[in-house]
Amino acid sequence: MERKKRELRQKIIQVAMKLFEQQGFFNTTMEQIAEEADVARKTLYNYFPVKEAIADEYVKGISNQLAQEVWAKLQNLPDTRSRLLSALNNAYGWVEINPELTGIVLAYRFKTSYYSSDKCQDTENELQERGTYRIIAEIMRQGQQAGEIRSDIPFKLLVRYIDLLRGTIVWEWLQDTSAFEIREEISKMVDIVLNGISNEKRSK
Repeated sequence: MERKKRELRQKIIQVAMKLFEQQGFFNTTMEQIAEEADVARKTLYNYFPVKEAIADEYVKGISNQLAQEVWAKLQNLPDTRSRLLSALNNAYGWVEINPELTGIVLAYRFKTSYYSSDKCQDTENELQERGTYRIIAEIMRQGQQAGEIRSDIPFKLLVRYIDLLRGTIVWEWLQDTSAFEIREEISKMVDIVLNGISNEKRSK
């Protein structure tokens, strides 16, 4: 039964994404998706309350794929900063190519409180499912274990801050993609997170 549910879920996502590509996201209705996927509208709404949720699920799948691709490469990098930059640059390569879909999904996540503290306090199982977020969590964990990052701050809190900051940067970039280079801003964000904003060295 669970396998059939997963298969139907994936079918709905594939059908919806095909329609989004063919006629545009905003010109596609849930009724069209239900008809094309050959499911009852009630069934569709049981899986996804709105079409934005379908797009969000698709992007999560992409994020998981990108995370799997980059993880092995990260182990060959020397420190937390280089791993974090590599992971984020890998993710934002896709964002730069797909700004419209990224904007739709990000707006949906902000609207549904995706970035609230409750949502971000994940269990280990949830971390395993969340693509780039999971990668960032593992990088922070390794950084603490290596003594590169303060151990008096829970790594999940660090991950939450980074997640909020990167989401804000992407959202601002989406409002005007010519305003700044997203990778440069992400690099600045990483430096601020790891080194702080003070000119004074932290007292030991």
